[in-house]
Amino acid sequence: MRDYDITDSDISLLCDIGGGPSAPLESSRLTRVIGLIALGLVRREPENQGGGLRLTEKAQDVLAERGVGINES
Repeated sequence: MRDYDITDSDISLLCDIGGGPSAPLESSRLTRVIGLIALGLVRREPENQGGGLRLTEKAQDVLAERGVGINES
């Protein structure tokens, strides 16, 4: 059992991140991204690997529990 709550907005954000490179995130979503990083659901790639955001295996498990499938390129 998880000791944290994931909202539908968080699931949407995880899907956006998992969907691959896109436009920069809105500042209103940045705080939640930081929270998702703190929960171990999102990580930032080093600059020499593109510097983007990536889902962790833990995030993939959360999405699978919710029945969400994404195609990460």
